[in-house]
Amino acid sequence: MTFLSHILAGLIIGKITGNYSVAIIASVVMDLDHVISYYRHKMLFDFRKILKEALNEKDQWGDQRNFLHNIFVFIILSLLVILFNPAIALTFFLAYFVHLFLDAIDGSPLYPLYPSKKFATVGLIRYNSKQEYIFDAYLLVALLCLFIIKI
Repeated sequence: MTFLSHILAGLIIGKITGNYSVAIIASVVMDLDHVISYYRHKMLFDFRKILKEALNEKDQWGDQRNFLHNIFVFIILSLLVILFNPAIALTFFLAYFVHLFLDAIDGSPLYPLYPSKKFATVGLIRYNSKQEYIFDAYLLVALLCLFIIKI
């Protein structure tokens, strides 16, 4: 999913848990994997190349969703957050989980057992497509409903 999808999900989780900062950070920081990939392929400071790659469903190198999109890293980081700051653990867990879920349902491959690429999830919602914009509209409506009913 695109950055907008993750931000909207983070806002929804922030509204539900009352901790917007942790929810938004945990919703988007996992995409640092993309930045690492851009650095490895010497395009980190070429905005046009990054934009072209970020808006493309295909991951030409197969390494943009790597360690931070791994289910074991998710579990380890969640446990570490529980140990060091239990007050934010639920928000962190939910936001990180929803990030992985959103990436699992979009059309780009996600390797939840990375570095092993024997198992991949590929969802039905095409990345950066009309389908995803409609999905984002539903997320926005859900967020607005949360504000209206004052949860």
